[in-house]
Amino acid sequence: MLASDIITRVQRQFGDEAAVQVTEADIIRWINDGQREIIKHNETLLEKASTTSTVANQQAYNLPTDLMIFQGMFFKDSGMNSFQKLKGYNFKQFNELVDQWDGTDYPAGVPTIFTLYAGQFLLFPIPSLSLSNAIKIYYNRKPTDVVTGASSIDLPDQYFEVLVKHCLSQAYEMDEDWEAAGAKMTEVASDLKLLRGREDWKDQEFYPVITVRQEDLD
Repeated sequence: MLASDIITRVQRQFGDEAAVQVTEADIIRWINDGQREIIKHNETLLEKASTTSTVANQQAYNLPTDLMIFQGMFFKDSGMNSFQKLKGYNFKQFNELVDQWDGTDYPAGVPTIFTLYAGQFLLFPIPSLSLSNAIKIYYNRKPTDVVTGASSIDLPDQYFEVLVKHCLSQAYEMDEDWEAAGAKMTEVASDLKLLRGREDWKDQEFYPVITVRQEDLD
């Protein structure tokens, strides 16, 4: 599925095939916004796992640059056969739970908890060992932005119509046709709910797994 397919469909349905009012640049921007909105409403899309190595006595580590929605974090210590879940806390909870966590009052050891802050994650206790690929992060990655009409859409083909409707809603809004814009957004919401329902059913039927979600940080 190419961006040009969506561009052609949107301009045709909007009645502006000459691109006088709705330009290719407009639609490309809307496609990119739409891809991100779709991920927010369906966290089964663009799932990814990334590993990070620990450094002895280092507490802060960068999150993956393509991270969009954080799902969970696991740690594997030296001699362990599998990853163990780390408990996540928001920064306020983390700060209250471990007073003076950023100093030397506590010995380095095996991390058991973490928090996310300013594009990084902080581990506690601070790792005592440098271990290769000891941290595994599960998340939904950012979709790859469309740049030109020849760019591929970074979503499954079944989201083609959703993206077309999303772009049309933006075009109608730009044209100040609020009724048509609202109607298209209602269709987008309905389509996303239907597609998410299908993904949930598939997961329950074929892939019974426990997924770590954002609420684990609460």
